[in-house]
Amino acid sequence: MTDRPLDSRPRDSDLVEPLRNEQLRRVDWRFLLRAREQPRVIDLAPGPDSEALRLVSAPAGPGEADLVVIGFPSRALMRLARDAAAPGGEVVCRWWMPRLGGPQRAERRLRKAGLVDVRVYWPGPQPNRPPQFWLPLGSPEAAIHLLSKRPAISAKGAGLRRLWRWAARSGYLAPVYVLARFSDGEQGEDSEHGRSPMLLTGGHRSINKVVGLEFGPGRARPRTATKFARVAEAETGVAREAAVLSRLAEERPEVEGIPHLQKRLQRCGRFGVAEGAIDGDPLLDRLTPKSFPVMAQRVTDLLIELAGNRSQGEAARTTIDEHLEFFERHFGPTLEAEQLPALRSAAAAVTGLPVVCEHRDCSPWNLVLADRDCPALLDWESAEPDGLPGLDLVYFLANAAFVLEKALEEGATRASYRRLLDPSTPFGAIAAAETARYCEALDLDPGLLPALRKLCWMVHCRSDYEHLRLAAAGEPALEDLREAPFLGLLLEELRRPSG
Repeated sequence: MTDRPLDSRPRDSDLVEPLRNEQLRRVDWRFLLRAREQPRVIDLAPGPDSEALRLVSAPAGPGEADLVVIGFPSRALMRLARDAAAPGGEVVCRWWMPRLGGPQRAERRLRKAGLVDVRVYWPGPQPNRPPQFWLPLGSPEAAIHLLSKRPAISAKGAGLRRLWRWAARSGYLAPVYVLARFSDGEQGEDSEHGRSPMLLTGGHRSINKVVGLEFGPGRARPRTATKFARVAEAETGVAREAAVLSRLAEERPEVEGIPHLQKRLQRCGRFGVAEGAIDGDPLLDRLTPKSFPVMAQRVTDLLIELAGNRSQGEAARTTIDEHLEFFERHFGPTLEAEQLPALRSAAAAVTGLPVVCEHRDCSPWNLVLADRDCPALLDWESAEPDGLPGLDLVYFLANAAFVLEKALEEGATRASYRRLLDPSTPFGAIAAAETARYCEALDLDPGLLPALRKLCWMVHCRSDYEHLRLAAAGEPALEDLREAPFLGLLLEELRRPSG
């Protein structure tokens, strides 16, 4: 016998990572709902995402469902949905095969039945793969923005785009999700006079965030970006981003290139943060060997500005000690006898440095070129407001070189990093020049750079560990830790001649 309730539902954390990621991505549409808490659900049309829905919902009895899921809205299904839903409850209609005029007919039926906030979404771009986005078909602004970010690069691509436009006009797209709610007399923050955001749901892990982009009338550039944690362990990062952005808004309001925090919120039991959207070209798309000197200069300027005007006294900085303790516990067995003392010496050497705000993920894929091609930093989930100078610049220069040399794809980051540290190489000369300029601007002793580089890669070894832990659904094997990419960069530093 077991005391588990008969209606007990599985938890997403019980699944191994590949299955967990696949299942949760099927129900990212839940972040389009109005419910703040985990919804109570009645599913009247079981389908491919029904099992996934059980992971993120609770069961409901008749008349108490926050969410009722049905197929194409027939009169019979609408009667059942009305009996199942609580006042103000939401309805999601979903179908997977094309229906000529299906979205238009479904919308008319829902409105005729008295539902409001009717919104039609197409999960794309391929029906047989996890969606990378959820496009509101009633938002021409979102469609223009999406197509501008995914230009056709071949005749076949242009033809498929024309076919898609025809299918969208004729209502022949599939699959389709239509969201609506029974009126409770309240307009609500996502009313038909409010928002129909587009969701971006790319990435390869369950800890990747879901991002909602809101567009104003006639504006193809988003005005708000709302980031949601897909899983519980991702909420810490989202909450950290909100806290850091709030602090920066108070301490450094003059610094451009930082998102503006608008509000904290909750959706379907998960934490979210809304920010003013920063639109621009991804720096990654503009990074070439020829443009690298200018890009490096602009990013260095941003990091100098971000580091300026902070307290010159030593802060209550405990994070390096915490990271060192974590590293010793999990990665210590991978080091040679003299390497761990060398790492401890590096941590001691930087004691007393002025504090700066570290972004801690200052990489080409987290930078966009906004107004006047000035770089802006996105994704502040790992940021440390009382951090060390220089670490963000080390991280950016290394990852830019890895991108340009395709070292990430080829597993050759250590060789690429060795070349970057050699000022006689083309990229090494750029790195040396920008590092010297940064040190001069911050009055930072260049002799501390080797210690700072060691600490940079030690801190990022924590990401290696977390990714390996997710993949293994437990403690990573020692042989896997030895192959961790950030550990390899740390070993390059530890094996360099001192002095």
